[in-house]
Order: sequence, then C-alpha cells, then structure tokens
Amino acid sequence: LTDYLLTGGAMLTWWVMPIMLMVGFLTPWPYNYWRLKKFGIACH
Repeated sequence: LTDYLLTGGAMLTWWVMPIMLMVGFLTPWPYNYWRLKKFGIACH
C-alpha cells in the first residue's frame, strides 16, 4: 500500500526505498511488542 501510494504503481525509485523500509519496520512494531509482553518472551 505504501509503495502504491508513493510511486503510483510498480515503479521503484531510489527515494522511495528508505520510506518503504521505515514503514515496513514500524508497521509490525506495536504488535510484536504486545506479543512479546503477553508471552513474556525476550527478543534478546
């Protein structure tokens, strides 16, 4: 979805890649944090 909104399709440009990586990292962060806290698992 982020890729499509930024580029309007399948075009991949150099300035979009850092944004895609940041969004791909931040999106699952709250779920992973909640899951680790719920099950009492440490990721390190």
